[in-house]
Amino acid sequence: MLSDERRQEIASFLRTRRARVTPEEVGLPPGRRRRVAGLRREEVAVLAGVSTEWYTWIEQARPVRASAEVLERIAVALRFEPSESRHLLTLGGYGAPLNGEARSHATCVRPHVRQLLKQLDPFPAWVAGERWDILAWNRAATLIYGDFAAMEEARRNLLCVLFLSPRIRRGLADWQLHARGVVAKVRSIYARYLGDPWYQEIIDLVTAESPEFAAWWQDHEIHPYEDGVKAFDLPETGPLSFDYSVLDLRDERLTLALTTYVPRPGTGTRETLERLLGAAPAGSRS
Repeated sequence: MLSDERRQEIASFLRTRRARVTPEEVGLPPGRRRRVAGLRREEVAVLAGVSTEWYTWIEQARPVRASAEVLERIAVALRFEPSESRHLLTLGGYGAPLNGEARSHATCVRPHVRQLLKQLDPFPAWVAGERWDILAWNRAATLIYGDFAAMEEARRNLLCVLFLSPRIRRGLADWQLHARGVVAKVRSIYARYLGDPWYQEIIDLVTAESPEFAAWWQDHEIHPYEDGVKAFDLPETGPLSFDYSVLDLRDERLTLALTTYVPRPGTGTRETLERLLGAAPAGSRS
């Protein structure tokens, strides 16, 4: 049997996804006096080939567990993206550790990875765990996000920096776009740690202090990792522009992520970082 947390998460996720699909999108007549946004429960049930009662129980978080096949049919009926389908299956306990199973929480980074970070200067780079805790970094990263070593350990976390730092909120171009994207990425990871107090504490912390995070968290958007472009204009650096990539670092059961920012050619970003690193003390820990 799935835990209450997993059943509630599945129910909320399905309700938000159902509300965004119009009858016309799936070949159904719009009908009259439609009181709900999107599809009705009975329409989803017909499209998925399950009984209305069974689908309703799933969406009401009743103490039932749908099979992987049923969840896959529901995903097709609601026109899920592949990342959303994987998320639903993970919430359903297929391919994810369920409550009570041992989980490993990354807290350290191997020496050779720390050496790699140093060698990447002046390209900003850091390693984060699945909860987005910053576990290791290079000096260039601190020019953008601040001195990680000086941060309270509980807040040495990319969610805290992104949502709770006025400096980053002002200095990151298109902050809202990037911040919403991060929430959607965290949602996809959260499914694997549902019911784990270790993971929940960082969600609760940022939810309590950021109205934007609290609102966007309830949207249940799912977004996979993708490369992209970020631009900053910070008081200490001036304009900076990067292409960024996120790479998996696998270590037995742990999954760490290495993020690298590559200065965009012709923007003067590399030259600015080299100048600032040359003038800064070399005491930032990585």
